[in-house]
Amino acid sequence: MRRLIPTLSIALAVALVAGCGTNSGGDSAAPASAPATSKADPVTTIREAMDRSLAGTVTMDASVKAGTQSITLSGKMDPASRAVQVTGNAPEPMEARLIGDAAYIKSDSLEGEKPWMKIDLTKLRPTSSLRQSFDIKAQTGIIGGVVSAQEVGDGRYTGTADLSKAAEAASADGGTREGLESSAKLAKDPKAIPFEATVDADGRLTALSYTIATKTVGDLVTDMRMSGFGEKVSVAAPPANEIEAASAEMYKFL
Repeated sequence: MRRLIPTLSIALAVALVAGCGTNSGGDSAAPASAPATSKADPVTTIREAMDRSLAGTVTMDASVKAGTQSITLSGKMDPASRAVQVTGNAPEPMEARLIGDAAYIKSDSLEGEKPWMKIDLTKLRPTSSLRQSFDIKAQTGIIGGVVSAQEVGDGRYTGTADLSKAAEAASADGGTREGLESSAKLAKDPKAIPFEATVDADGRLTALSYTIATKTVGDLVTDMRMSGFGEKVSVAAPPANEIEAASAEMYKFL
């Protein structure tokens, strides 16, 4: 069970958090269907595009590769109602659902007698990385550290991000800032992480990829695609007879 927790935490962070969220200033995101009213500078365009992408329901596909290891996830989410459903390989097959403060996780690595583990997010420690992984709009991820960008085609941008600045912009809760700081320590050049992004005609981010060249484990490559803006998202709890509540001991590791 202990091995499962960091795996799920990283996977969920990638699918639901990495590069996603509101800016640190706390401004309200523009409606998902509202196009930008004026041409902003590229850095602002990208930051606002991420906000717009999460202003309503969205589908996200994400992959993270490090050497021969990879994580692939696909998720549908409704940030306003805190409803999320994620499936993928992290690296073992897994599925996670979030309904309000109740999280349900299914994985081959679970050691319980039933296939689903239920986690009450209100019982997690304030610094729990799993808590923050499900807090979709509390993060800025690498977007918060974008320092340069230029448009290279119709809606396509390239640029660099500073992991230290991203850490400063991220929430201090849930360990996300610590995660970015750890990535910065591993990176060969944390102040110049190259990225590519695509913004659609409505000013929403539809693709983001970036590569962190590390000192010891090679390149860490993240790729995300967002679509299905505004489509209905319905997430149901698993059957009651398939759910096992996380134990008090389990919460010590969550």
